[in-house]
Amino acid sequence: MSVDAGTLAAIGIMAIATLFNRTAGFFLMRLIPVTPRVRKVLDCLPGAVLVALLAPGAVHGDKGMIAGLVAALLAARFLRSDIAAVVAAMAAAAAVRAFLP
Repeated sequence: MSVDAGTLAAIGIMAIATLFNRTAGFFLMRLIPVTPRVRKVLDCLPGAVLVALLAPGAVHGDKGMIAGLVAALLAARFLRSDIAAVVAAMAAAAAVRAFLP
C-alpha cells in the first residue's frame, strides 16, 4: 500500500495546525483571569464538545448517534463524569450500530 505525497502533506499540515491551536490556547488562557464565571464555562466545554459531535448525526436520524447522545446525557446527569459520558456514548452508539440495521 502506498501513500501519495499530497496525503502526507495534508496530514502534516493538519498536525501543525492542531499543535498551533493547542499551544495558542494554552498561552492565551494564561492571560485570562479565571473567575468563577470563566471556570463554569471551562467546566461546560467537554459536554459541549460531545454534544457538538453527536447532535448533527442525531438530527439527521442516525440511530447510533441518537443512542450515544441519550447515553451521554444520562451518564453525565447521573454519574457527573465527562469520561463516563464519553464511554457511555461510544458504547451505546457501537451497540446500536452492531445490532440494528
